[in-house]
Amino acid sequence: MAEELKALSDLESKFAKFHEMSDLITLIKGKTDEINRYNKSSAGNDEIGKQYHENVDRPTEGVIKLFSRVSEVLDSAGQGGKATTQILNDADHDASGQA
Repeated sequence: MAEELKALSDLESKFAKFHEMSDLITLIKGKTDEINRYNKSSAGNDEIGKQYHENVDRPTEGVIKLFSRVSEVLDSAGQGGKATTQILNDADHDASGQA
């Protein structure tokens, strides 16, 4: 069920969380990248290591790219929300001055 916004401050607090989520995704991306580097250096270059790299390296790189994109989208949504909140706050302020 969707949440109901009761005041402009509700909107502001909701969009503030997007940056926090982006930071969390960036942290996860960094840890995943660290694990990927460790895996690449420790799996070895023998036949089993080569099979491992064939099956794991590319998908792991895809996950890292996905985390980057999700972080970018969250940041963008947060910035858009902040701008929207400012527009609505300005409109509310202007409307209260007109009454």
